[in-house]
Amino acid sequence: MPVNWGIEAYKWYLLVNNYQPFSFKKAYESVLSGLSLSVNTPNRIGEYGGRIVYLEPQYRILGVALTLVSSVGQLLITLVLGWVALLVLQNEIVAVQLGDTHLSGLLLQVFQWLVLFCAVLTVVFYFRMHWLAKLLKWVPWFRNNLAVVNDLDNLPNKVYVQILFYSFLRFVVFALQYVLLWQALQVGVVWWQGFWSIALIFLIMAIVPSFAIAEVGIRGKVVVSIMGIFSANSIAILAGTIGIWILNLVFPALLGSLLILTVRIFRER
Repeated sequence: MPVNWGIEAYKWYLLVNNYQPFSFKKAYESVLSGLSLSVNTPNRIGEYGGRIVYLEPQYRILGVALTLVSSVGQLLITLVLGWVALLVLQNEIVAVQLGDTHLSGLLLQVFQWLVLFCAVLTVVFYFRMHWLAKLLKWVPWFRNNLAVVNDLDNLPNKVYVQILFYSFLRFVVFALQYVLLWQALQVGVVWWQGFWSIALIFLIMAIVPSFAIAEVGIRGKVVVSIMGIFSANSIAILAGTIGIWILNLVFPALLGSLLILTVRIFRER
């Protein structure tokens, strides 16, 4: 868990340091604080507010855009690896989950093409994040602060590539947590089955809107359904899912809630 969120903190550290001096320690604290605020918000949008309170006032609007860069980078990795998982597990999904029918196979192919289209679209958007500023000019509040958001133009391309690399590394760490815990619980899956199943699960969870506090229920149903392809030990599968949820969300969110209490959120109007 510390490695998982440490990688996310390093991504934030890389982004913010292009504009204001920022220590890795402060980056770690801001990521945990953002996590604490994201628990009760749809699709964790509260994470933006938790992170930017650690920034200087003149960079807080820009901080929202930087958080979006980090999130879109992670989403891109999820889409790409999820698409590969669909290809790797295609035969198993059709045979076990969908039934060996022409319609089921056709729907799966349509879904594959949709995911690929979304991945390509996300690549274009990711490396042209400054286009966001041009879109936001139609919103009056953002129009007055557009100069700050336009600073994304000055973010080097190598930083975008670095964010993608560390997003991939974080994905591997997250998947490894599941695989190791399932092995400890004797679920009975080999590493490649667990890894690509997790990739597919992450893809589905990225598509389904949810509150983080209710995510364990949704994730549990998705995980049991997909992992049921390889193992009938649904109790152990669900136990591992709940364990990861507690380790990766509940504990760090509690810690983040303590950290954010030390931040003077309203020090400036």
